[in-house]
Amino acid sequence: MCDSNELDLTFHLFVCALAGAGAAVIAMVHFLMALAANWGYLKDASRMQKYEDIKSKEEQELHDIHSTRSKERLNAYT
Repeated sequence: MCDSNELDLTFHLFVCALAGAGAAVIAMVHFLMALAANWGYLKDASRMQKYEDIKSKEEQELHDIHSTRSKERLNAYT
């Protein structure tokens, strides 16, 4: 029974299935690594967007304060 052709074919099919399963595991690990990297990038981009919004609001407030003071100075001279 051990010398039959069916056992030899079964062994080769088992090796092919094992190699395919290994390739699938490697592909899943690669996908998870890419997913984690993209999540980190999006999280960082979200923080940067919040920072830019706050910075823009502060610059606008400073500009408004400066323009108000400039108008007050002009009104004081007239």
